[in-house]
Amino acid sequence: MRRVTPDTIAVVDLAVCDRCGLCLPLCPPEAIHLELNVLTVDRAGCTGCEKCVGPCPVGALAMVAYA
Repeated sequence: MRRVTPDTIAVVDLAVCDRCGLCLPLCPPEAIHLELNVLTVDRAGCTGCEKCVGPCPVGALAMVAYA
């Protein structure tokens, strides 16, 4: 899948995330995973579309620049 924003990636603040799972079905490339009660974002799979960021009820997801 083509990157939407080539220089950003979604990251999760684990101290804020309540593991509700709302973001999981919102991720088109399925780059967000919840395993053993830990939410992770696959850097290689994230397209930077930001579809997970806005709907997060606790604001645990954000887009950050990466090199």
